[in-house]
Amino acid sequence: MVIPREVIMTERLPRSITRLRFRWKAGFSLLGLTLVLGLHPSLPAQTDDTYQARRKLAFSLFEGNKLVDARALLERLHTEKPDDVPVLERLSFATLALSATLTDPSRRKQERAHARILADEAKAAGDDSNLLKIVLAVPEDGGEMAFTGTAEVQATLQEGEAAFAKGDMDAAIAAYQRALALDPHQYDAALFTGDVYFKKKDHEQADKWFARAVEIDPNRETAYRYWGDDLVLEGRASEAKEQFIAAVVADPYNQRSWMGLSQWAKAQKMILGNPLINPPDKIEDKGRNQTATTIDPSGFDAGAGKNGTDAWSSYTLSKAAWHDEKFKQEFPAEKQYRHSLAEEVDGFRGVIERVRVEMKKNQIQQLDPALAALIKLADEGLLESYILISRADKGISQDYPAYRDAHREKVHQYITEWMIHPAQ
Repeated sequence: MVIPREVIMTERLPRSITRLRFRWKAGFSLLGLTLVLGLHPSLPAQTDDTYQARRKLAFSLFEGNKLVDARALLERLHTEKPDDVPVLERLSFATLALSATLTDPSRRKQERAHARILADEAKAAGDDSNLLKIVLAVPEDGGEMAFTGTAEVQATLQEGEAAFAKGDMDAAIAAYQRALALDPHQYDAALFTGDVYFKKKDHEQADKWFARAVEIDPNRETAYRYWGDDLVLEGRASEAKEQFIAAVVADPYNQRSWMGLSQWAKAQKMILGNPLINPPDKIEDKGRNQTATTIDPSGFDAGAGKNGTDAWSSYTLSKAAWHDEKFKQEFPAEKQYRHSLAEEVDGFRGVIERVRVEMKKNQIQQLDPALAALIKLADEGLLESYILISRADKGISQDYPAYRDAHREKVHQYITEWMIHPAQ
């Protein structure tokens, strides 16, 4: 995922909700759990049986991580008012959570599929929240992502997940620790252990286990994001920001990676955005070695040379060469042309070189702000990071893992210094 060029703002999810892990494994059938309010032993007694009173109670249970109890109430509310979108959204997520408590794989799959149907209904009604996107990530057929490792490890993790969903935190920790004993490189077991300690508000242990997960796999985003959440809860906002940025560095094309940072930015009265650098000309690959070039006529204006924007023609010429023969020369092992980091760097450096020549000759009176930003990025060694984070497409993104592994600190620096700004 490339972060949109416009400013990004996302809603702040309830803290208890952002932690839930059922996001990629959930859904179900109704299971006959249409419990009558007041009859379920874990539900608080109440005398006000109006819709709004029951809605308030259901939302309180939901935000308190009592998702199975909340689901029973939400289902009743949804039956009464199918057009109440916040109820529908929470019902879809609670349904997803309930599936983790089921031992029958077919029933789990059924419930996950049902959760996805509910989420699709909420989306059709206009809901676009981060919470809903978690459920929308579930396959339509209710399929779930299996944990890595042996069948014994997977069964042990599933046991921990079921305990977690029921609120039995000690049993969940015990199961996750058994999974780690079976496989010391089990990322999810370390992550989930930290998550339970987060729920228990044991920050020292939570941070310890999130760090352990990061050590196991530094290129998965979740542990960084959970770690950042815990630091926020401790009031350590600056340290939390570093973890949220690390989540993006780990996996920038995953929408979830940006959630923590965007929520942190909103809480800190900051905004996220990309540098406004937009080459005016476009070259499109039409297949069969054919391209279509669209030239911006403003580059021929008399004033273009005075601000340096005529230099963009170097970018256009460079891209044309890459579409022609240069890609084959630079990537002989690849059979088909693709947009690459090398192509973008080459094009931008051509522009920068031409601008520098014109400035040396005093031909530029006032440099265009976009060109000034481009030169500054290059001088700071952040041109590649800018391209990979703010201009990546399917082709360019293939070059990210190798660059990240060699220059992780550069990507972190780019996000820190160029993408986070005070809100106006």
